[in-house]
Amino acid sequence: MKLTFYGGVKEIGGTKILLEDKNTAIFLDFGKSYHESSKYFEEFLNPRVVHGLKDYLELGLLPKKEGIYRWDLISILHKENEKKINYCEPKIDGIILSHGHLDHAGYISFLDPKIPVYTSKETVAVLNAFSISRPKSLENEILEISLRDVEDPKKRKRRRRKFKIVNNMKPFFIKDLKIVPISIDHSLPGAYMFLIKTSKGNILYSGDFRLSELTEIRKQKIYSFFKKAKIKILLCEGTRIKDQSILTEQEVYKKALASVKKTKELVVVDYSIGDIMRFKTLLKIAKETKRILALPYNYFNYLMTMEKNGILKKNGIRKSDFKKVMLYAKRKITFKKWERDLLKNFKTCTSDDIRVNKRNFMLVLNFFQVQELIDIKPDKNSYYLRAITEPHSEEMEISEERFINWVKHFKMQGLKKDKDNPKRKVFERAHISGHISGKELAEFIKKIQPEILIPIHVEFPEEFKKMHKKVIMLKKNECLEFN
Repeated sequence: MKLTFYGGVKEIGGTKILLEDKNTAIFLDFGKSYHESSKYFEEFLNPRVVHGLKDYLELGLLPKKEGIYRWDLISILHKENEKKINYCEPKIDGIILSHGHLDHAGYISFLDPKIPVYTSKETVAVLNAFSISRPKSLENEILEISLRDVEDPKKRKRRRRKFKIVNNMKPFFIKDLKIVPISIDHSLPGAYMFLIKTSKGNILYSGDFRLSELTEIRKQKIYSFFKKAKIKILLCEGTRIKDQSILTEQEVYKKALASVKKTKELVVVDYSIGDIMRFKTLLKIAKETKRILALPYNYFNYLMTMEKNGILKKNGIRKSDFKKVMLYAKRKITFKKWERDLLKNFKTCTSDDIRVNKRNFMLVLNFFQVQELIDIKPDKNSYYLRAITEPHSEEMEISEERFINWVKHFKMQGLKKDKDNPKRKVFERAHISGHISGKELAEFIKKIQPEILIPIHVEFPEEFKKMHKKVIMLKKNECLEFN
């Protein structure tokens, strides 16, 4: 049995782990590495789409491995006399996809569509919502590919990728490997862990997860199941391994509600588009403070896609809850079909409506929509609620500083002194992570008692040595064989 780690090593995200056993080969996620990509690219410097795989392979963003990539992208390489990789029928029997965040799913776009992707119904819905609202690009071809054997986009044939739905605790097979999916909580619907029964023992792939929102009964059932399964190898994320704080969404609600209640005029809020639990919290606050929750096109589209798939109802959000939700109709010259459909079918409000009725609204605007404040004209009686994670890269810190400048410009509330630098302002935040804390992680490992622990999706893998006696430290592209 072999494990090869093409991503997710000493970094958060970019997970691409190849498992080979029992004449079967599968990838555990196939994500985009934002850390590696940011070494070479930024907002206006991107991989050259016309060259297909070329830039990605050259810079080590994708593994140089045959039998996994699309034939149309390989043919572009050959036309340019780049013949290090040839096309052949897939040597991979499937991808198991833990959830829909792009650091786990993003580079599926490049894979041969003959390779099936095994994931939850919710994850497919999430990917569908994202594919609608995000710009058409090579990296946005997870669900459907546009064959690039011709240069004219209008003449390209489209092909749907094979997705196979898995269900909680219902085993399935990929060729000779038996796999059990285990539903888990994360900041995106449909997240799963996977228990894989190999010839050398059971492997548990954690994906991304947290325990703070689970009931004690549910947690004990998970612990009991994994302990009985006798985990040989735990492939475990450790995004927040150094953070010992255990926060809950209820605490986010209380903190945000207090801030909104004190605000005399407009409340502007930013949250991660995929986080349905956070939307539910904001919806509750809007109702209690008698405000209309206004959402821009992409946020509204995401929620309507979730509603059509029954995911909002599953999370306790009913259609009737949308009586006080409106589509923020940003002024545009041209509209995409999905935007026109939203305008046609739902109640809307404009910047003029909000400007003259600031007290009545809670408006969702993220960093890339913040220019709308110029038309809305908030002031010192308005509040910017940052309900999203703190920056965890240099690029995010730069964006955060720009964001703060917008809030300062309009003299809005929502900033505080940085405790490490009193001359600097930072956002007051109301947020919990989708990732497990270090304290809970230590308990999780102790409860399930794996024989071997392999840190992934973590910047400080050495911290795991404090939690387990046998930790294997990795390098990118390293292959581990278990005989």
